[in-house]
Amino acid sequence: MAKDLTQVQLLTELEPLVEANLNRHLRMRKDWNPHDFIPWSDGKNYYALGGQDWEPEQSQLSEVARTAMVQNLLTEDNLPSYHREIAMNFSLDGAWGQWVNRWTAEENRHGIALRDYLTVTRAVDPVELEELRVEQMTRGFSPGQNGQGEEALFARSLFDSVIYVSFQELATRVSHRNTGKACNDPIADQLLQRISADENLHMIFYRDVSEAGFDIAPDQAMHSLHHVLRNFKMPGYTCPTSGGRPS
Repeated sequence: MAKDLTQVQLLTELEPLVEANLNRHLRMRKDWNPHDFIPWSDGKNYYALGGQDWEPEQSQLSEVARTAMVQNLLTEDNLPSYHREIAMNFSLDGAWGQWVNRWTAEENRHGIALRDYLTVTRAVDPVELEELRVEQMTRGFSPGQNGQGEEALFARSLFDSVIYVSFQELATRVSHRNTGKACNDPIADQLLQRISADENLHMIFYRDVSEAGFDIAPDQAMHSLHHVLRNFKMPGYTCPTSGGRPS
């Protein structure tokens, strides 16, 4: 039986592919600006600047759409925790580090755009949304460490990390796309299509690195695939429940 490769050996073996996939990603990606997808003309001041605070009847979204938008945004809000986790597993050196930072920069746009849309259109209570953001980020995200004795979702090895985010990015793409349709608003739908396109490119990167892992160390990769699928949870499982908030 072949001896398992160490984390450092895996990082070294996969780095040329990571660099090639990063370069491909940079050629394929389409840069966009969050402010271009926000209906600023619909906005008005809140109470602190002499305007009106939020009232439930101001929201034009259905309860399903509001819940999905808030859940998606709270998931994006935990980006600092996700960055920490993948940086610890991938390292910040060489092509791995370049990818980690590029991925973080692109993901950060999603939270900016979603929050601006919800605040400007008065789709949800901004006060409660901010309270949930603070609670969510204070709670943080550490895979598997939810106080229930479950195994770590992807913190055990490099392969656990790469395979986990392959599935997670795919699920996130689907979630944003379906949420856009549920909003019944062409602006929200266009924004979430743009976010979904980012998530799809991220999924392709992680998927192809995972595939290379099966060529380099098939037993280790298969073990991680089984482990991740058996324990899979979306990162939003840590989102605070709010009894219907914001509504």
